[in-house]
Amino acid sequence: MENISTKNDLAARKHCADFFNTAGFKSLKDVEPHALEWEALRSMAAASARHSRACLDKITDSTAEERAAEIESGFDGLMSLHRALQDEMDIRTEIGVRDARDQEETPAMLARRPVQNAAGSASDEGDAWYERSDSILSPEQRFTTFARAQDADSNYRDLSLGHYFRAMVTGAKTDAERRALAEGTDSAGGYTTPTALSAQLIDRLRAESVVTRAGAMTVPLTSDNNNIAKVLTDPVPAWRLENALVAESDPTFENVPLQPKSLAVLVKVSYELMQDSLNMETELPRIMAAALAVELDRVALLGSGSAPEPTAIANTSGISTAALNGALTNYAPLIAGHTAIKSANAGPVSAIIMAPRDEGTIIGLTAADGQPLMAPAALASIPLLTTTSIPVDDGAGSDESTVFVGDFSKLMVGIRSDIRVEISRSYAMDRLQYTLVCHLRADIAVQHAAAFHTITGVGQGV
Repeated sequence: MENISTKNDLAARKHCADFFNTAGFKSLKDVEPHALEWEALRSMAAASARHSRACLDKITDSTAEERAAEIESGFDGLMSLHRALQDEMDIRTEIGVRDARDQEETPAMLARRPVQNAAGSASDEGDAWYERSDSILSPEQRFTTFARAQDADSNYRDLSLGHYFRAMVTGAKTDAERRALAEGTDSAGGYTTPTALSAQLIDRLRAESVVTRAGAMTVPLTSDNNNIAKVLTDPVPAWRLENALVAESDPTFENVPLQPKSLAVLVKVSYELMQDSLNMETELPRIMAAALAVELDRVALLGSGSAPEPTAIANTSGISTAALNGALTNYAPLIAGHTAIKSANAGPVSAIIMAPRDEGTIIGLTAADGQPLMAPAALASIPLLTTTSIPVDDGAGSDESTVFVGDFSKLMVGIRSDIRVEISRSYAMDRLQYTLVCHLRADIAVQHAAAFHTITGVGQGV
C-alpha cells in the first residue's frame, strides 16, 4: 500500500506491534488488499480496527504531547489500512466475485471500465461516459467512481465518511479532515458533505436498497430540474409495395421530470458511541444509509405523488395491475404479471419484490403430496426480493399487501450528490445522546409503465 506515508507506517510499527505480530508482516506497505483471499481480508479488516482502538487507548491525560502525536500517527496509518481493506471488500461485493484479484484498480482504472449502456451491452466509452451530466448508473456501478471522475482533483480520496462524522464531533485529527470541515462548516452548525464523501453514503444507501438490487438505475442529478424521456407508444412498421410511400409511425415520448425532493433522517446516537471513534466510523454511516434506503424503497414502490412524496410505481399511470383479494395459494398471480409484461414487449422481468410475510407464504406452498410446490422454470430464475417497506396491514381486512413484478431497469432513482449533515452542538443530558440529521434530495420516475405489474389485495396466508 504505497499511499500510506512512511511516517504513519513507522509509527504504526512502533505503537501497534501486536497487530504486525498477529498479521505476520513487517510493514503496512507490504499489504496488497486485492491479492488477499476473502477470509484473510475480513480477518485483517477486523484486526486492524481492533488494534487501532487499542493503539489509541494508550493515550492518557499523562501522555507527553510528542508521544501522543506519534501514537495518533500510528493510529492513522492502521486506519488507512482498515479503510483500504473495507474498500476492497466493497468492490468484490459489488462485482459479485469474492476471489483475490490480479491487480489493484485505481480510481482512474475504475472510471475506464466498460460500462452498461442503455441497451444493456458493454461500452468502452470510459472517461467520456462519466463526463456526461446525464449519466445513468446501473446497480453494479459505483456513485463514488462517478463522483471521483467528476472531481479528479479531489482532496478527500483517502478520507472515509466515518472519519468525517467522527471529526464533526471530536475534532479533526488529519489535514484531510481539517480541510473537509473547513469547506463545509457554516454558522448554523451544519456541514455540506464534500461530494466525494457524499458519494460514499449514496453507495451505502444503494447497497441497502431493494429496488437497486432489483435493477433500478441511479441518475446523478446536477440541478433542480432534470428530465428523462418516457416511452408512451412504440413505432409500428408496415409492409409496402415497390415505389410506394413509407408509412409514417412515430414513437411518442413524454418528458418525465426528476425534481429532487427532500428526504431526511434524524439519528440519535449515544455519547459513548460518539466518543468511540472506531464504532462511529463503521456504524453511523451504516445506520444512516439503512434508514434512508428503507424509505427510498417505500417511496419508489408506493409513493403517493402528493407533495412532498415522489410518484411511485404503484401510482404511475399505465402500469398493469390485478387485484388478488386473497392469499397467495399458487404461482398463478405471479405468472399473470410476468405474462402481462412480456405481452407488452416490456420485459424481461428482472425481479419480483414483496413483503417478507408474502415470501414466507410462497416458500410454504405445498403440492397435493405435501412436498414443496416448486416454481415454474420461467419464475424460478427471477430474483425474489423482500422489503419491510411494503406494509401488510392495508385493505378492508387490514392484512393486505402489494407484490411488484417488473423490469426494474425502467425505474429511475434520481439523487443529488450533495448531502447535508447537521449535528447538535450539545447533547441531551438525561440520555447522553447526540442528534444528527442527514438530508438528501431525490426523486423517482418510471421510464416505461408497461414494464411493471402490481398484484394488490394480497392477504395473509393460513
